[in-house]
Amino acid sequence: MKRYLFLLGLFFTLVSCTDSSSNPNVPPKEDPKPKSIHIALGEPKDSDSINDYVVLRPQYVFSYDHFTNTTNWVAWNLNASWYGDVDRYDGNFISDTSLPKDWTIIKHSDYTNSGYDRGHMVRSEERTKTIEDNKSTFYMTNILPQTPDLNRGVWYDFELFCEDLCKNQKKELFIVAGGVYHSNNTINGKLKIPDSCFKIVVVLESGQSLKDVNKNTTVYAVMMPNIDGVRKDTWDKYKTTVDAIESSTGYDFLNAISTEIQATIESKKW
Repeated sequence: MKRYLFLLGLFFTLVSCTDSSSNPNVPPKEDPKPKSIHIALGEPKDSDSINDYVVLRPQYVFSYDHFTNTTNWVAWNLNASWYGDVDRYDGNFISDTSLPKDWTIIKHSDYTNSGYDRGHMVRSEERTKTIEDNKSTFYMTNILPQTPDLNRGVWYDFELFCEDLCKNQKKELFIVAGGVYHSNNTINGKLKIPDSCFKIVVVLESGQSLKDVNKNTTVYAVMMPNIDGVRKDTWDKYKTTVDAIESSTGYDFLNAISTEIQATIESKKW
């Protein structure tokens, strides 16, 4: 009996030694959540994750709120390599079947005759390297209701500014965009309309990423009202700080960056 207990103890000892933390020849367990370049500077977090259904795509990452049927935020990397010569997808906007089947799935027709544009977060032009890249920007989870004056005017003005940073100045951008919701306005009681739309753009040199962010890193932050009458405004009229956007949305952005650096770059209005 003693010999049996000894051998049993030896067996469990040997088994425990095969754990990857103590045996360098055993590969570590994979991270259950894949990493993505699009959230290299941190995945936005708020105090309640129940309304944050996060989906990672090759082209971007988004967080969806199934209570309001709207996207909380979309995060993406942008540089000159994402631009190409693929034609803009010409079909209807696409219902996102990656969401759980028992949720309300927003369709192209839900916006019809609403008075609101289907406003891209990741711009179609920013994903023109492949047909699939471009098509991905037409999923309804990359879309928020925007007034025509916002979508086709000042928001577009800032998109062109980002395009110039990438194509002509060869910058590496890390972007997060989404809506700010303080009222309960909806389209047909189905999806919530943002009162404002925000965008945060971290500007680095080509090929740089998290380790290269410092206290002098430029971070453009804008919060634009989702109203009529702003079409001819210039985007810099709506400059703000990351801190202000965090206060309005409840999200903590750029949280992979050290708190010391965050304190500096998130309080500046560039």
